[in-house]
Order: sequence, then structure tokens, then C-alpha cells
Amino acid sequence: MIDSRSHYHLLHVTLEAVSAHGVHTGRGDTTHDSLVVRDANGLPTLPGSSIAGVLRHAFTQMYDNAQANHLFGYINHTNSTGQASWLTVAWGMIHNSQNQPCEGLIKNPQNDELLCELLDSKPIVRQRVRLTEYGTAADTGKFDTTLIPAGARYTTLIGYWCDGSTDSIDCWNKFLTLLQQPYVRLGKGTRSGSGLFNIIGLHHGQWDLRTSQGQQGYSQRPRTRTSTNGLTNILSNTSGQTCSMTMQLKAESAWRIGGGERVVLNAPTTQDKEPDLLPMHEPRITWNDGVAKLKDNESYLLPASAIKGALRHRVAYHYYCLNKIFVQADIKTSTDDCEAVKVLFGYALDNKQAAAGIVAIHDVLIDSSKAKQMMHNKIDRFTGGVIDGALFSELVLWQTPITLKLDILGSPTICPNIKKALALALDDLANGWLPLGAGGSRGLGVFSDPTGQGAQWSDNGTWIQGETV
Repeated sequence: MIDSRSHYHLLHVTLEAVSAHGVHTGRGDTTHDSLVVRDANGLPTLPGSSIAGVLRHAFTQMYDNAQANHLFGYINHTNSTGQASWLTVAWGMIHNSQNQPCEGLIKNPQNDELLCELLDSKPIVRQRVRLTEYGTAADTGKFDTTLIPAGARYTTLIGYWCDGSTDSIDCWNKFLTLLQQPYVRLGKGTRSGSGLFNIIGLHHGQWDLRTSQGQQGYSQRPRTRTSTNGLTNILSNTSGQTCSMTMQLKAESAWRIGGGERVVLNAPTTQDKEPDLLPMHEPRITWNDGVAKLKDNESYLLPASAIKGALRHRVAYHYYCLNKIFVQADIKTSTDDCEAVKVLFGYALDNKQAAAGIVAIHDVLIDSSKAKQMMHNKIDRFTGGVIDGALFSELVLWQTPITLKLDILGSPTICPNIKKALALALDDLANGWLPLGAGGSRGLGVFSDPTGQGAQWSDNGTWIQGETV
């Protein structure tokens, strides 16, 4: 303890993953491009530095850089000044099947039903491919990423030393307000549906170490993530001020996102063998009375990356039309060069310049859906007969209703034509003019809005119509 900072605040924070997620090591292995960070037990974890970095960025966006420097610390290399962070952020430890954080070395973690599955170095592998505006795979655009299933829970501890002044308490209260926001985004692919968390547990304790009562309470504070004794539950049900859009869609006929590896339970098959092409699906963790179960093969998935890719190209098209920029030899008109695409969806250039977009799309998990098996063959153009070995089958989802959701992060001031291009792209999706997934050229993936309401904005359209939020 520093004499000038005699007040200590402690937060016990429990996070639940809304989507598949992962903080990655920055390296892969012989078969996959990226691997998630793991603790000494080989279990997935959330590094304290990752949590602190995300919280600092969000705090800066909500308030300002000066207040973020005061709370999280800073270094000024120009005049060799700086300040240590007054926050201490512990690693987020994953929960076992009995909803207990896994602290310390665990003997035989494979005996726990949930931990046994999470010890797999690749619980989920998403195959990704980046398409060009011509609908073909971009050069070097094929990659994969490993993730942890949705539903996983983590607990971390956050401490704060202060002097008890009005300013320091006000700074702490602003930090607590930050934690009351609807979602926390951690790890890879947060703009593409991954890394979305809800805070489901928030307990707080504070002690004034200048008093004997405070010293006694501090010495008896919880030292582990498994206990909240002496802490007060401060979790609020109030929602934040994130600008979001929802849209009700229904597939007009069949659709499929590629990447499925096995038939989901109760899916119809007309042959003894599984279909050759399967819809994408992922396991997720569900909790019932504090007991976890990993539900495998029960959730079809429309990944946010598939929605984002389609919207990127359509936004670029509308933006160029609005600005009367057409194909010319001396003007770059690709999707990646489009200013609207860079602002809304982010960019990464070869010269290491990069920026995240402001649009964050949610994955769509589908618990149940009608599925149909379609048979295909290839016809010889000269004889009109079937080519040997060209018969294959495809399992597609049928007339599935979905709810599309996206968030606008921060309160950016951007060009009105960029917003209009996004609005027009969403209208195309609602009207069935923008197919999603595989087989768009043969009639698959057509969605439309059966309600006729189109995009519904949480701010009643204030942001998308060009006004300041």
C-alpha cells in the first residue's frame, strides 16, 4: 500500500461468452493458423493484459484519454514522465462443469466433463475465406481460426487503490458504469461475431485501511475467485447506450453456410451415407442450475463473418454509386479501396496500417431448423448423360427465420453517404436482393423481411439518418 492511497476497492467479475471466442497466441501449429492462449492446466484463459487493454480502450472511448491515463497509467517518452496503473487486473480463469473457477494446478482435469472437452487444443475450428467483389477467393484469403465454444464462463478480480478523494471515487464510479454496458468484447474477431461476453456477476468491496475496521476487512477479503464473501452484488439490469440494429429475416427457400463436418441430430437423410456438403454448426455450453453441459451438434450457425462479407461488397457498390464513381482506368474502385468499407468494417494494409471498423455484427445461432437433402449430378454437355463420379448430395436448411443484429461502436461522426450506403445495403438484404452463404448464383441464401419493417434501430434511426447520437 502507498501511504497516499489508503482506500482499496475490489471487484469480482464473472463473464459468460455469448459467442465463440478466443485470445490467441499469435502463432499456429502444423495444421492451423492460430491457437488460443492457455493456462498451466492447458485450459483456455483470458490474460489480464488482454482484459486491461480492452477496458482501457473502452474507457477512453466513453470518457477521454486524460482520465484513462489517470486510471490505467501512462508513459510519456518525450519528457520521461509517467504513472503506474492504479488498477490491478487478474487473469480470467475458466469455470468447470460445476461453475467453479479453475485456480491453481488441477489434478486430472480430464475427469471433469466440461474441462475434458476444453483441453482439446482446437475445440472449434472456423474455416475462413475472403471473397473479392467478383465472388471468388482472394489471393492468400484462405485461413482458419480456433475458438472456444459460446457459453464458457470466466472469473477475474480487479483491484483499485485510491486516496478516497471525490475525484478518485468519481473515476472509480465511471469505471463501474463502463462495466454496466450491454457487452464486453474480448479477443479475436470482435467485429465479426466472436469474443462477445455478458457480465453475469459483479461483486464489489471497499476498505479504508486508515481504520482498524477497514484493515480487518481488507485482511479477510476474498483471496480466490471461488468466493464472494464480504462483497456486495452491484450487478445492474440497466442497459447501456450502444446504438444497435435488428432485422427479422426468413429464408425464402434453401440456404447453407459451408463448413459442417457431421450431420446435426435429427437431420433428414435419404441415403445410407452422410451428405457430402453440410451446413455449418458449432457446439455451445449451456448452464442449468449451475451445471454445465456442452451441447454438441445441436446448433446451426450463420456466422457474422458471412453477413459482414456480403454487406462489405454491397456497401461499396452503393457508396460508389452515390458518389458517382464508376469503373475507370485511373481510379481504384475495388471493395478494399472503398472509403465506406474502411470506416464501417475496418482495414489492414500491407504497410502495417490498420484500423478496426465501427460495425460489429452478431453471430446467429439456430437451435432448430428444417433441413432438406438435395441431390446433384453433372451432365456431359456433349451426350446429355450423367458424368461418372459426379453425383453428390447437399444438406440445406429450409425457410429458416433469423434475427440479424449489429452494433455501432462508439459515436463516430462520418460522411452521410457512408451511412446511406449502409442503409441501402440493409434494405437490399431485407428485400431479398443480397443472398447470404453458399450457392447464391443458383438460388440459395435468399433472405427477406416477412414483417416489412426493415432495419429497426435502437435510437429510432437517429444515427443512420445522419444526426449526432
